Amino acid sequence: MKHFFKFALVFSIIFLGVLKTLFANDTLKGMQLGNDDAPITVIEYRSLTCSHCGEFSKVTFPELKEKYIDTGKIKFELRPFALNATDLNAFKLLHCANEEDFFSLEKLLFEDQQKWIVSSSVDENTEALGKYGLLFGITKEKYNSCLEDDEITDFIISMRMEGSQKYNISSTPSFVINDEVYGGYRNFKDFEKIIEKSIN
Repeated sequence: MKHFFKFALVFSIIFLGVLKTLFANDTLKGMQLGNDDAPITVIEYRSLTCSHCGEFSKVTFPELKEKYIDTGKIKFELRPFALNATDLNAFKLLHCANEEDFFSLEKLLFEDQQKWIVSSSVDENTEALGKYGLLFGITKEKYNSCLEDDEITDFIISMRMEGSQKYNISSTPSFVINDEVYGGYRNFKDFEKIIEKSIN
């Protein structure tokens, strides 16, 4: 009997690990753009409440996408690096969206950043975020369900922990380009120099 319980415990731990891996993979699908076989991988650790991340998203990213992601030279991956409770809930909203809506909703959240970060109250900010979800078919009930989903919460937190532990990320935005870490906001010309150097 002892052997049975020991086996059952080990199996449960492995099974839960597989479930979390599958969930992470499913979630990451909506956070990736570009060719899987691209010679360069760019990972951005991003906060939705970070003004510099918003600037990168609005100013640098469109050029980066047009010249390098859409042409198959870069595989781009966004990883959440939640800085506060409002940030965490904003990422939860993103993970409620359909995969094809992920970047469209994220773009809108950055464009209207000062409209949903309405106060120091997490509850007020979370309520404001819900209105953006409605534009993408995320009902109030679905949003509340995502807010309470432990798997989504664990995944977002695990992304921050991985960034901190594996790459020593401590601020946003931070970029990992072919395993080299670059911190802080970068305009397109700065990015272009790094990418061209990596390609050559």
